[in-house]
Amino acid sequence: MRRRFQRAFAAVFIIALAGCATYPANPRLVQYDTKSGYRFENLTASGNSDSLFVILTFSGGGTRAAALSYGVMEKLRDVKIRWEGEERRLLDEVDAISSVSGGSFTAAYYALFRDELFDPEKFRKVFLYRDIEAELKALLFNPINWVRLASPTFGRIELAAELYDREIFREKSFGDLINQAHRPFTMINATDITMGSQFTFIQDQFDLLCSDLSGVQVARAVAASSNFPIAFSPLTVNNYAGTCRYREPPWMDEASKDLLPNPPRFNRARIARSYLNRGQREYIHLLDGGVADNIGLRGPLVAVRSNDPSWSLPNKITLGKVKRLLVIVVDARTDPKTAIDKKPSGPGLRTIVDIIASVPMANYSFDTVQELLDEFNQWRTDRDTYAGCKAILERTCPATHMPTGPPPPIETYGIYVGFDQIKDAQERDYYLNLPTTFYLPQKAVDQLREIGPKMLEESKEFQRLLRDLNSEGS
Repeated sequence: MRRRFQRAFAAVFIIALAGCATYPANPRLVQYDTKSGYRFENLTASGNSDSLFVILTFSGGGTRAAALSYGVMEKLRDVKIRWEGEERRLLDEVDAISSVSGGSFTAAYYALFRDELFDPEKFRKVFLYRDIEAELKALLFNPINWVRLASPTFGRIELAAELYDREIFREKSFGDLINQAHRPFTMINATDITMGSQFTFIQDQFDLLCSDLSGVQVARAVAASSNFPIAFSPLTVNNYAGTCRYREPPWMDEASKDLLPNPPRFNRARIARSYLNRGQREYIHLLDGGVADNIGLRGPLVAVRSNDPSWSLPNKITLGKVKRLLVIVVDARTDPKTAIDKKPSGPGLRTIVDIIASVPMANYSFDTVQELLDEFNQWRTDRDTYAGCKAILERTCPATHMPTGPPPPIETYGIYVGFDQIKDAQERDYYLNLPTTFYLPQKAVDQLREIGPKMLEESKEFQRLLRDLNSEGS
């Protein structure tokens, strides 16, 4: 009798435990208000000037991506510049960081804890040199978690989010970032499974859901951003659209009227409006941000080109607030050697999944970088064309003036930091073949920390930036 009672009690306990296991719901937004929440315009620029506007993007790629971006941050910390009559670190001029997957660990940690990032006992110890992958596996094979995972609303990604929250990000929320209210504006990117589009953990995105981002743990954003398909289950966000008096920004209605003038803008409006249809989209399921954009550059590219995003740059540039614009893309992409084309039989499922998850992303990333460089080149062309036309007009018809004013006098610098730039073939192959796991030996981590600054130093655009800043500051 006693044994039957114990078994019954154990069964009830297990069922109760499974029933209680669920993901922490993101809170509702009581009232839509563009003047509150985690937005660029709500962050102070203390020690930071808009006139030198710096954007960093960190790619996905597990610990290798985190280590590479960490090395670049160390370099920016060490580079001293003189701007607007003051000497400061180039790192202090960073205005925005857009990150994906492994790069989101570095970005989020710096956003929360600033220079603690560089303390040997902090980020390096709790993440870079740590076998996170083994700890995640241990959690997965813990019988207690088997019971929790039996719940339909508690997936493997929740175990990862709990670990990151407890061990890395000290249970900090986006509310803590709002309270700190300082730049850089950090955009942690995941992928909306249904739309195949970028989902960014900023209040502008959560406004569409009538949800208050301040009540969301930063670790959940990082977990969603690094949520590699198959290895983890999707991370779920509740949609409360229609309950906070949300008002569409004017650009959304304009963009929705016609596809042809600007198809990308039309598509952005279509995706944004999909969240407003709560009847069809009551829950939003998120995967690794690299599926939509593995270098985190798409969002900043829209902000550079368009006035649609709340933190857009064209208005700031036109008003003369931004004089120099620097964008550094840190890309830890892989290009592992494979023997599949030497065999008559096709590759296995695991290999196919790895290829699908990496090769198209790399191709798309190169295209996105080129779009940024083309945009910057077009600005230079417009400026040179205007100057040429003005010179001809002044020479041939001095009494006539140009019908419009000149383009804004902005100088741009687009820098790509990626392993393909390594000149030595053997060294390049070594980095391109490092695994995208959440563990690397300390030696490999330190090598990544060293190669990032080296590639940045060797960049001609970076050298031009430093020359320009030094000549202007002298």
